[in-house]
This record gives sequence, C-alpha cells and structure tokens, in this order.
Amino acid sequence: MPRPVSAEGLINSVADPGVGLLAAAVRSVAPQDLLLVHSGPLPGLRPGATRLVLDVRELPAAGAPADAVCVPASLDWRPQPRFAAAVVWPRAHLGKDFSEACLALGALALRPGGQLLCAVRKAKGGPSLARAMTELCGGVDVVRRDSGYFLYMSEKTAGFDEAAAHARLAVRYEIADPLLYPTSRPGPERTPLIAAPGVFCRKHLDDGTRALIEHLVAAHVLADSPPRRVLDLGAGVGPLALWAALRWPSARVLAVDSNLLAVSLVAENARRLAVADRVEALASDGLPAPRELVDLALVNPPTHAEPAAFAGLIAPLRAWLRPGAPAWFVVNRAHQLTQVLSAAGAHLEVHEVPGFALVRASW
Repeated sequence: MPRPVSAEGLINSVADPGVGLLAAAVRSVAPQDLLLVHSGPLPGLRPGATRLVLDVRELPAAGAPADAVCVPASLDWRPQPRFAAAVVWPRAHLGKDFSEACLALGALALRPGGQLLCAVRKAKGGPSLARAMTELCGGVDVVRRDSGYFLYMSEKTAGFDEAAAHARLAVRYEIADPLLYPTSRPGPERTPLIAAPGVFCRKHLDDGTRALIEHLVAAHVLADSPPRRVLDLGAGVGPLALWAALRWPSARVLAVDSNLLAVSLVAENARRLAVADRVEALASDGLPAPRELVDLALVNPPTHAEPAAFAGLIAPLRAWLRPGAPAWFVVNRAHQLTQVLSAAGAHLEVHEVPGFALVRASW
C-alpha cells in the first residue's frame, strides 16, 4: 500500500481523487508496459511497472513500496519508446516546468499508439498542462472527472512533436549571483551554477541562502581559522557548499540532499567551478553515521516539514561537529528550530535579519 503524502508531496496519497483516476485508467495495463513518471506508486497495480523516482525517500531501500522497477532521477535518462502507457501526477510544489518535463519524458517513452495520462485539478494548472500535452501529441481528451480533477489523455500518433519534447527536457537555468564568488576575477571559479526543473530554487539564489552568506561574510566567520571540513545539509544545487569551497580553498565540503537531481547538479556544478576534488555530493535522507568531524555546518532546513521529521533531520548534526564548532541555520521563523536545538543541549545565538533568523548552534 502506498505511503500517505509527505510534507514535500513526494509520495502521492491513495485518498487523492487524481491518483484514483490514474490508477483506474492503467489497472489493465501489463506492468512491463507501464511507466510512472515521478508519480509515486499507484494503488492496486500489479508489481513490475517502471517508476521514476526523484528522491531517495522514494526508493524501496528507504521503505517505499518495492512493487516497481525504480529508476533514480537523471537529467540524461531517455527510455526506448516501448511503453503502452505513461502516467504523470504533477507535483505542484516543483513547478510547471517540472510537470511539463515529466509529460515530455512520458511521451518520448511511449510506443506508437501509447497513452500519456495526467490527472490534475482544473484550478491547479489543468488547462496549462492540457495545452502542453496538445503541443506534444497533437491533441488531448478529458476522459474522466472526479472531485475537481480532470484525467487528461493524449495518444502518441504520427503528430507527436519529438523536438518539442526534447526542448522541454533540455530546460536549464543559470545562477550567476556575484555573492557566490569570493573574488571578481574571471575564470572557472566565476562559472554560473546550473539548475534544472525539479529542484529547490532553480532560477536564482534563494533569499535565505543570500541572507546567510551575507552575514557570514560581514561577521568574518572563521576568517582567522579557515575550516578544513564543511558540511552543507539540504544542499539543493549547491550554492552554500560551493560558496564554502571557493571561499576556503583548502576546505573539503560534503553536500547532502535527498533530491537525486539536486545531488547530480551539485556534482556537475563542482566540476564546472573546478572544485570537484574537494566537494562530495551525497544523496541521503538526512545525515548518515559520521565519517569525519566537521568544523562548520551550513543548513537551510525545510522548516515546513512536520515537527518530528524536522527534529529527526537536525538531531544527528551534533555527532558530526567538532566540540565547539558552529552550525549555522537560516529560517523564516526561529521558534521550531530553537526548540529542537535547545532540547539537544545546544548553545544558541539568534541573529535577526530582514525576513530571516540566522541561528548559530554549538555544543
């Protein structure tokens, strides 16, 4: 049985009417002919379908259902056109560009006559995604409705626009904020970061990261004793991790995120910035057992997560830090974070800046 929806919308809910529409539409499809494009598992399906996963928490090893052939997210994955049906359950929090990329990938994976299926609320971007399906496949039908959800279906015919599908999958963004770079010198260290649909804050440097970097620079944090080992928990595409690698040329940096696309982009960005030998990108649901103590931790945490999940993310951090080493957090509101850190015995300093609280914790 699929898990209930998570705080980040990673796994769909069996109670969601759109999920029910999708499951009913493909229940008779042979599992080997079915592709679930970042949709999460669907109830009632026979084992053996191919399911693309975006996050390590969706993998069977992390407790997700083991009823599918799981393909971890990759910017380069292109299937042979062999599937009879491809299912897309949009993850609205990841943006329209990601939903359209999922539709494009599903359409490319279909054999001639195959069906591309998408269930979405009319009020949550349904008409826009229907237009995208029309542009890809030449037409779209509403085959069912339920509780405000539309089940859209496009058939892959001779009118399929393969170039349009590849164009949607080729969407990339550049983040070239001057704040990321410690000098104004030209060279590989000034190369923009690359981001893509499906990751957090893909089009620009997010305001929380900006606030934290500006404070660390203005306060001359660790200016007299550069860190040898830095940890970035919840790294995204790597702005904090890569800023640290550029600011402290002798530091080794571990960037941790559960989003598989983000982790691959951290590694790519480290290569582009010529710091790949000092930056390790790790796909993990939180922190694993400590390998080596760190001198500095930088954390832009998902404070929208459930309190228990949030506490579980933060709790292992103490074991990673050298005694007295600081962990810096940036949050919109500090209450939940300071509660968790205080309960763990941390010494805290809270610095209020416009729009954010910067919290320094040490043990």
